[in-house]
Amino acid sequence: MKRKEKELYWTGQISEYRESGETLVQWCERKDIKLHTMKYWLRKQSPVSKKSQETAWVSCLVEEPSSETTLTLKIKNVEIEVMSGFQDELLLKVLRTLNQL
Repeated sequence: MKRKEKELYWTGQISEYRESGETLVQWCERKDIKLHTMKYWLRKQSPVSKKSQETAWVSCLVEEPSSETTLTLKIKNVEIEVMSGFQDELLLKVLRTLNQL
């Protein structure tokens, strides 16, 4: 079988499989086709494999890290970000409140 004939044959088989409503394993067993072979042709003829590999570029903004030290506390479902220069008493009150929840 020539390459073009093979592709047409397997395109027909894939269409038949998709229209059957059967699982891939069931369909392959009924048609006496090796599962590995069918998976190969499904991948080979998938729209993703036919697309040309183009590079997509995106722009991004990189921020310089701040000179401040940051500490993240995770308590239950709450995250608290503590930066240098925080108020000890305020943090203590918040932690006590979270502990009561």
